[in-house]
Amino acid sequence: MAVRIALSVCILFTLLTLSVADIKLIKNHNGDDPTNPEPCLRTCGGSTGYGKTTWTGSGGYLQTTIDISKCGFVDTPIVTTSLNGRYSHWYQVGMSSPRDMTKSSFGITVVGEALTAWAPGTRTKISIPYAEGYNWNINWIALGFTC
Repeated sequence: MAVRIALSVCILFTLLTLSVADIKLIKNHNGDDPTNPEPCLRTCGGSTGYGKTTWTGSGGYLQTTIDISKCGFVDTPIVTTSLNGRYSHWYQVGMSSPRDMTKSSFGITVVGEALTAWAPGTRTKISIPYAEGYNWNINWIALGFTC
């Protein structure tokens, strides 16, 4: 009986926590005050998948397009991205700069390594086999309206 009560309290607490979540969009993708109703605001996220990302490009840059159509946005959302992987992803340029954003997709272009004082002699030219070998993938979170 005590276990049942504890479980019920835990479920009730979880439901109350979920119902009081407060998400507010101050400015939309264009920097304007949003005109959509707040109940329609959605946070949606995902990943292209560890070792499953479809990369294109050559000559030291890579590109991929991320499908976010399952989020159900009615306008272009605000998107934040990161590059994940096993190695060398941490100092690539472009990994957090979404481009060609729409309500259903966006692109990422990774243009190669940032030269730093930490690794001044590093000059690896990235390629599709390089990214695939280290399981590079894009993680993303989008915030937008569904109505």
